[in-house]
Amino acid sequence: MSTPDSKSAVSKSDSIISEQATRLEEECQQLLSDIKRIGEPGEPHVLFGDLFDDDQVANYYEALVGTLKSAKKRGLIDFKGQMLLKGAHDKVKITIVNA
Repeated sequence: MSTPDSKSAVSKSDSIISEQATRLEEECQQLLSDIKRIGEPGEPHVLFGDLFDDDQVANYYEALVGTLKSAKKRGLIDFKGQMLLKGAHDKVKITIVNA
């Protein structure tokens, strides 16, 4: 038997999950824009180091590497490996899929 408090807690957690999903979707779309902005004109790719070092990118994303992983999982971008680390992977190319 559920109480009004438990229904409220479920509703609140559903709302938080929805907000996080919306934020992640917005970040993935912004990531595509940033790759186009930072990369060479007409080329749908950027090097990880160039993306990571961009001031606008640094100020926008809460967790750039997490956004990259999510975008890759959704098939929006592609890069070699599972995760990128600053320094070690600065020359790894991040490519927009179907651009």
